[in-house]
Amino acid sequence: MQKSIDNNSEERLGIRDVLTTPALLRPTCLCLALMFFLVVSGIDAITFFSYTIFKESGTDISPSFSSIAVGTIQLVAMILSAFVIDKLGRRPLLLISEITVVISLAALGLFFYLSKQDTSVKGTLGWLPLASLILFSIAYSIGIGPIPWIYLEIVPTHVAGIFHLPMVILFIFM
Repeated sequence: MQKSIDNNSEERLGIRDVLTTPALLRPTCLCLALMFFLVVSGIDAITFFSYTIFKESGTDISPSFSSIAVGTIQLVAMILSAFVIDKLGRRPLLLISEITVVISLAALGLFFYLSKQDTSVKGTLGWLPLASLILFSIAYSIGIGPIPWIYLEIVPTHVAGIFHLPMVILFIFM
């Protein structure tokens, strides 16, 4: 065991080594890109302003109920994702998740655009904000949310400390 610890301490690499070694550069770029898309997916804005989004939509559905429904569905989807990620594959789930997030946010944006043009849209498409955010929450929870963190395991253990630091910094400060 001591020999293993000594070998690992001898193999430690710096940031320069991570960025210049081809075997480490690809996972670094992949993980940075996944973390970037996780951050810019809009989950924080959706979570923090879901009540306001539902209130501004002017529908008959209660903003409180809608926010609770979205949060509950996101929790259930996140729990279910733990069971399906390895069975269905990370890449397909990530691609499906990204496409679904784009479609659901586009539908939400279209609703607000149309409702500014014509107020009767709120009556006919009043269900769209809730459906869009539920779809967004499910898509986020099965792909964009958990998979970038799972991909951090592809890094060799002797560079994991130096590798994970930029990922966490990117996640926190974006």
